[in-house]
Amino acid sequence: SPDGKRLAYFGGPRSQLLIRSRDELHATAIPGTEGMVTPFFSPDGKQVGFLEDRKVRIASIAGGPAITVSDTLNGEAGASWGPDGFIYQLLIRSRDELHATAIPGTEGMTTPFFSPDGKQVGFLEDRRVRIASIAGGPAITVSDTLNGEAGASWGPDGFIYVGGIGEGIGDGALLRVRAKAGSKPKWFTVLDAAKGEVLNTWPDALPNGKGVLFTVWFSGKNGVKGGTSHAIAVAEVPSGKHRVIIEDAIYARYASSGHVVYVTADKTLMVVPFDQNSMKVTGEPITLAEGIQAGFFGSADLAISATGTLVYSTGAGQGRQELVWVTRDGKVDTVDPDWSGDFIGYPALSPDGKRVAVTRSANTEWVGIWIKWLDRGPSIKLAGDGRENFGPAWSPDGRSVTFSSKPVNGSVHLWTQRADGGAPGVVQLRLKENVFNARWSPDGKWLIFQTDVGAPGAGDILAIRPGIDTAPTPLVATAFTETSPALSFDGRWLAYCSNESGKNEIYVVPFPNTRAGKWAISTGGGTEPLWSHRGTELFYRDASGNLVAVEVNTNPTFSV
Repeated sequence: SPDGKRLAYFGGPRSQLLIRSRDELHATAIPGTEGMVTPFFSPDGKQVGFLEDRKVRIASIAGGPAITVSDTLNGEAGASWGPDGFIYQLLIRSRDELHATAIPGTEGMTTPFFSPDGKQVGFLEDRRVRIASIAGGPAITVSDTLNGEAGASWGPDGFIYVGGIGEGIGDGALLRVRAKAGSKPKWFTVLDAAKGEVLNTWPDALPNGKGVLFTVWFSGKNGVKGGTSHAIAVAEVPSGKHRVIIEDAIYARYASSGHVVYVTADKTLMVVPFDQNSMKVTGEPITLAEGIQAGFFGSADLAISATGTLVYSTGAGQGRQELVWVTRDGKVDTVDPDWSGDFIGYPALSPDGKRVAVTRSANTEWVGIWIKWLDRGPSIKLAGDGRENFGPAWSPDGRSVTFSSKPVNGSVHLWTQRADGGAPGVVQLRLKENVFNARWSPDGKWLIFQTDVGAPGAGDILAIRPGIDTAPTPLVATAFTETSPALSFDGRWLAYCSNESGKNEIYVVPFPNTRAGKWAISTGGGTEPLWSHRGTELFYRDASGNLVAVEVNTNPTFSV
């Protein structure tokens, strides 16, 4: 189990799933698990998953019937339960079949890519590049010293080309590593700082072995209006010298017909003639489709086979997201139809209700904090301290915003900046571990935040009094995962999300003396708690994503 206190295994005369404490000999059989294989724990250790032929099933270690997560898989070669509640594993299936085969040793992986002969598949996992045979057998680690998960491509020269995510100086360039166990990666491209290059991502090795297509990210004066812009470049093999061949484009893929397929900033799928020998565009582009589904770091949902078959996905509304007001009877009204983008996390209304702070990415640039005047007023982007800035919270006086900032090097810290952008920001809190979800108490004396759910301890809620405390005070810190702190407007009650029951639910404790009581708010799952201004209601999302309102009493004490 994640805490190291329990063992899960199959045994006994009925070949059942058995759970026992590490320091005990007696084991408890979990009903409904006869004939199962490959047990794996949930992140909180309260549930255990297992595989059976084409099924993935989960059961509580406290008892109760097992439930089937999926019955269309075809793998018994291991699985892993991610901290976000998903079970990740690399699956491979024929295009004309519905069931998939699990590849062993691929738990927690991302970004799969095939070898040129199609007999092996590579994938990325944190700082590792790994490969496995699609016929079975253990995965092997090619390299464990990379620093990028922005795409990879296996070239005919036996090298794997990997895109960077820019966690260090120069780390945004492409690397290449020979597709053999224990290989040492080397830089393939060099960022052209004079032209404003900051990243080289999503490589695609040409089948003739002469070059590699990839996306170039520009910032500063070379970006769009001082922001970020993109282009398609081609790099020579083995020198890595590169040049831009298509402006305003991302995610290029070579087609055997002698074309390059790519996506524009407005998510239009384009195709243009391209000679892979001269590595030059030889004609005019034409449109194939609109509304292509695009992701972060300039990715797109498209792939091309060696025989020329193209597969892609489109996003609803061409990938546009808008901020909206929603009334209690379900009526939706757009905040500003001319202000769209990729919105992440929760919008935060200013204390006077006239502005909203939100994490937003426009034109696939780095995510940042935007301040928008309601309803259809101007907007500004705060500079922040890191490359990525997210999770805004207003100061009680509405003059500043505190948010998480991810620098090029070091941990995610809290940064405070004037909401009008009129002055440089300051580091509000920097610890060794990553910190998120900042919240100020109404009197401005306490700063509440949560730790990384992926770190040891699996996420806790802490608080500090800036200028007074030298170390944070634990508010809710257990072996379970606590997230999404929300303080009532009178500053007396702290709502949060915890998985202590085996699923995410909403709880309330007194503040700052959080051990003086505890009340369960939700029973059918709950996340994202938020107090009403009057303090008489607590809002949250249930397990189905519905917005729920619960009436609460906060005076003289708390009750539901």
